Amino acid sequence: MDRYNPFLRLILLFIAASGLLINLALPERASSYYGFPGWESGAMGHELALTAAREEEKPLILYFHIDSSIWNDRMNDEYLTTYEVDRFLEDIPRVHINPEEGDAEGALAIQYGVNQYPAFLVLIPSLNTKPQRIHPFSDQDMTQEEFLHKIKENIVYEYNNKASECVEKKDYVSALKYLELSLDYDPNNAYTYYAIGVAYNFQASEKNDAKLLKKAEENYLKALEIDPSHEASAEALNNLKKQMKK
Repeated sequence: MDRYNPFLRLILLFIAASGLLINLALPERASSYYGFPGWESGAMGHELALTAAREEEKPLILYFHIDSSIWNDRMNDEYLTTYEVDRFLEDIPRVHINPEEGDAEGALAIQYGVNQYPAFLVLIPSLNTKPQRIHPFSDQDMTQEEFLHKIKENIVYEYNNKASECVEKKDYVSALKYLELSLDYDPNNAYTYYAIGVAYNFQASEKNDAKLLKKAEENYLKALEIDPSHEASAEALNNLKKQMKK
């Protein structure tokens, strides 16, 4: 038996080493799924992400989650770690918060009215918008594409709504700024191009500037290129052509 011990020892060492490699690999895999690379974390991370969002007038993503929940696991695996969603979120300040980790984290859940988990919230702090929850689980779960579309839809709506308020105040420069920010998150939104056209159109009328009318025309045409059935753009373009003939 003794003469087989060296061989047996090698086998045991190999098994032990293999087990060690597996154990070392597990945290890396867990990190890729649950470590939220690129996300801020907890109450301190919330302050950092909130400050960045305010300073850059960007959206803010808040993700509240707890441990040992099938719904949190599904949110992570089926939505947040998918390539398209992760790529879209990479330039947006974002923070994940587990309210069970501390009093400060629990207070944030109360502050944002979160009492069900997971809770994925979208807001634009610089515009004082209310947090909008995007919940992909229902009678018919959202696809990854639908989840991403809903995030974009919320962000674009808030920027466009702010731009509309600026147009009403005849602050066309600010309106165009917010509409350009809107395009950063959905560059193929016909309504946004229509709204840019409207801002230029009003500005051109006030200044009697043909160059601004041309910019309005370009944006109406861009909206119709994206969505040929966009009636508001078609009507605005028709009226613009009449205006340019005068």
